[in-house]
Amino acid sequence: MTPMHAQRPHGDSQQGRGGGGPPGGQGQETVGQYWPSYLSDGYFDANGCLKVEYVSRERVEPLVKAMCQASNGLTSHQIRRYFGHCRAVENRLKSSGESWACLLPEIKKLEIAAADGVHKKPKPKIPALFHDFIRKNVAAIKMEKDFLHGFLPHFEAVVGFGTAHFKKERS
Repeated sequence: MTPMHAQRPHGDSQQGRGGGGPPGGQGQETVGQYWPSYLSDGYFDANGCLKVEYVSRERVEPLVKAMCQASNGLTSHQIRRYFGHCRAVENRLKSSGESWACLLPEIKKLEIAAADGVHKKPKPKIPALFHDFIRKNVAAIKMEKDFLHGFLPHFEAVVGFGTAHFKKERS
């Protein structure tokens, strides 16, 4: 599988919710600025069901819109590389008989790729906000259920609601 490109991790900033990113590149946008309690209690409710907020337009679209409006905004090609990596892991889990323990490192590679992309010089490949999204989700994935029934549906919503906002591909 080819590596994905992303941006370096950033600490929480007290910047406002403007979609264009911090002025002059100072500070870093975080998911918490757009969704204060993001993943604080995991993907599932008390009954073990996916919390509807992780697939609802009202919560997901403002976050992905902000990722796309950054100065180095997210493109459909960039996000689909990450999403494709996740689908490949899902397919291996469901069809190859590989164990969760053997595939968990493949999930962790998402964060490695995101850190690489955010640190690219002279210009990061992905927005800091997308890197923070990947970082927080990778940290929240502990079990196969978290990945298959929590993160994947949430990531599908990000891809789906982002379609209207992704930057045009670079030539």
